Amino acid sequence: MFKVLGRAALLLVIAIQLSGCPAAVFVAGGAAGAGGIVWVKGKLKEQLDSPLTKVHEATITVLKAFELPVEKDMKDKLAAKVESRFADGKRLWIDIRSISESLTEISIRIGVFGNKSRSERILRKIRDYL
Repeated sequence: MFKVLGRAALLLVIAIQLSGCPAAVFVAGGAAGAGGIVWVKGKLKEQLDSPLTKVHEATITVLKAFELPVEKDMKDKLAAKVESRFADGKRLWIDIRSISESLTEISIRIGVFGNKSRSERILRKIRDYL
């Protein structure tokens, strides 16, 4: 019985993803638990087990390590937004949102359509600094 239900659920998720519904990606990512990386419409997202302030500080440190200029840096207790630009002219947007005191969602987008490999490299480095 459980085998059949599991297969049916998997087929449903696959069918929804193939239809282009972004909510399905969140459902599949949420099933893996906090910390799962999700790529949705050109954005790389992950929930980190760190407070917003630490994630923001790590983000600024990583941009400096990659020699990327911080063009915009806005932060309050609930959210932060950091913008930069690569040498090739592509823009970088990093949005950080507090979910709880110790859980933060980070979203990274590069250029209009996104660049998954660059986004993953930046996210990996941010995690290293945390």
